[in-house]
Amino acid sequence: MNRAAVLTYHNIGAPPKGAKLRGLYVRPRMFAFHMLWLAIAGFNVGTLDDVLNFSKGRGSQKRLVALTFDDGYADFYRSAYPILKRCRFPAAIFVLSDPGLKENAWDAERLKIKKRLLTGPEIEELKKHGMSFGCHTRSHPHLSTLSGQKIESEVSGSKGELEARLGCPVKFFCYPYGDFDQRVIAQVKDAGYMAAFTEKRGFVYPNDDPFTLRRIPIRLNTHPLALIWKLHTNYEEHR
Repeated sequence: MNRAAVLTYHNIGAPPKGAKLRGLYVRPRMFAFHMLWLAIAGFNVGTLDDVLNFSKGRGSQKRLVALTFDDGYADFYRSAYPILKRCRFPAAIFVLSDPGLKENAWDAERLKIKKRLLTGPEIEELKKHGMSFGCHTRSHPHLSTLSGQKIESEVSGSKGELEARLGCPVKFFCYPYGDFDQRVIAQVKDAGYMAAFTEKRGFVYPNDDPFTLRRIPIRLNTHPLALIWKLHTNYEEHR
C-alpha cells in the first residue's frame, strides 16, 4: 500500500559529554547519510502540505517523505541546514512561539544542558530558503495537564504569535512530548490548524485523521541499516 513517512529529528550534532536523552541527537555525518539515502533510494522529499494532501487522498506522489525537526534548536541552522540546502530538500521546524525564549527552558534543568534556540534572523534566512515552520506551543508544556484556558493560550495564542513573527499563516501543529487528549485536539482544530503531528510511531496513509498524524523517530542509534529497516519494512507499524 502506498504510504508517506514523516521523519522526526531533534538535535543535529554530537551529544555533549554527560548529556541525558542522548538518543535525541543525530551526528551531522549520519544525518548527511540519511539525506543521501533518501535521494539514492528514490524517495520524494516533500512538504507537510504534501503529506496533508496525501492523507486526504489528494496526493499523487509515490514514496513521499517529509522531514520534521522538533523544538527549533540552533544546531539545525548550523548542521542540518547546509546539508538540506545542498540536497535541495525542504524541511519543517516546529518552534516555540515565545520570542523571549532563547534556550530550552522546559528541560534544561532536568537535562543539565542548555541548548540555544533559533534566533529571529536565522529563522528569517531559513524561511527564505525553503524551510517552513509549525507551532510547538509557547512554552512546551504537557498540554493534557492544563486547564482549558491554558490550553487555548498555548495552542491558539502561540499560533498568533508565530504568525506575527513569520508574517505568514502557520498551518501545522506538533504536540509537545506527544501529549494530547480530546480537549487538546478540539483546541487545535478551533485555532485553525490544518493538521497536527504526534509521537505515535508509524506511517501516514490516505484517510488518516489529520490531527493525529504519525511519525517515525530518528535517533542517535539510527544507523544506515536501521534507517533502511524503518523506511522499507513494517517495523514502525508494530512499535
